[in-house]
Amino acid sequence: MNLFRSMHRIRPWLGRMASTRKAHAGTDDKNLIDFREIVARHSFTEHAARADEYFSKLDFNSPVARKPFAAPAEAAELCGGLAALLPNLMLFSGARVLDFGAGTCWMARLLALLGCEVTAVDVSRKALEVGEKLIRADALGDRLKVQFVPLDGPELPFADGTFDRVVCFDALHHVPDQHGAIREFARVLKEGGIAALHEPGPTHSRSSQSQYEMRMFDVIEADVHVEKLIETAYAAGFTGAELAIYASPIKTDLAGFNDFLADAGGSRVGQRFIAHTAAGFENRRTFFLQKGDAQAGMDSRSPFGLLAAIDISAQAGETHTKVQGKISNIGSNTWLPSFTGVGAINIGVHLHAADGRLINGDYARFALSSDRLTPGQGRTVEMSIPNPPGLDAFELVIDLVAEGVVWFEVAGGTPSKFRVRLGEKPKAERM
Repeated sequence: MNLFRSMHRIRPWLGRMASTRKAHAGTDDKNLIDFREIVARHSFTEHAARADEYFSKLDFNSPVARKPFAAPAEAAELCGGLAALLPNLMLFSGARVLDFGAGTCWMARLLALLGCEVTAVDVSRKALEVGEKLIRADALGDRLKVQFVPLDGPELPFADGTFDRVVCFDALHHVPDQHGAIREFARVLKEGGIAALHEPGPTHSRSSQSQYEMRMFDVIEADVHVEKLIETAYAAGFTGAELAIYASPIKTDLAGFNDFLADAGGSRVGQRFIAHTAAGFENRRTFFLQKGDAQAGMDSRSPFGLLAAIDISAQAGETHTKVQGKISNIGSNTWLPSFTGVGAINIGVHLHAADGRLINGDYARFALSSDRLTPGQGRTVEMSIPNPPGLDAFELVIDLVAEGVVWFEVAGGTPSKFRVRLGEKPKAERM
């Protein structure tokens, strides 16, 4: 197997747009460069040496250093791809992610900013050196968890089941053996892992931009046949495959916008939007390969699947309000033990004035469990919340929080709310 991620240049925006069309008109097929000839022409070592030569000429002033914001049209395309990838990757804090064909590591940096532990791999050592300099020069660079690993040979230098996720963004079409790469992704992914790929489509090599780059730079600009790749993915151990459909925007006047809202599929704007979206995918494929059930292995470092049943009562006293009852995990994620770091599940309290005005959004924290709680498990709780000084009436909102991730109410849950009144007979009423 041979893996290779060629040098990534900034494509002129007209050329990038042309790559989304079918084969350019007016060119005799016999004059087209066949990318397979380039694949056969060079060894892995030769590809790596040529990539290094290119990246050795780059510095911070190069447009490549500004990716994904090097050029307006390209930035729009890249950000559209990111918008499709990120929610479907089901990322979580501390996820181990392989950025395959990282180049100057702009994707690795974004993934690290999202809290992932990223391993950036590329055939070019020089590209990774540039990427590392760019990341370390960032004000947050020292806090980002990114490793830089050059490919010294055709196989990925990692043990089986090393990564939670694999991202391959505009890199597979530079690889001589695309099917071999897919098999390697399956090998290094853990059970429950996801590989996300953003690539051109089945006529990419015939576009004018691809022909130009192959003619001028002798680089691989291969077609990507997702149907064949999915067959290979299933044979390699992946259990699911899905493609994303998304659109760049079209514009209309207010009447057209309202018509679209009233009848999205039947309106003229809606039909034009569908045709526009389909045309955009003539030569673009964004797809996801699943290895087992990603949701089954999730814990509370991910906001997806967090849901609780909070069955508690409150009794007001002169100095404290006592709360007791049971809290259960009715979602799909395993809850991490309380006060153990990112994703730990704690009981949190918001303090509001009697009129509902927020006074303190982080009034108190209490431990829920010293053990992991799998779906269906729960814990009885008993806590004593201090009454705020100087207030005879106030409201307590009691919720769960996955530390550093999300409050359960934000994730769609329902907290418990109590109105507390002090005096001769303190009382707490459920709201």
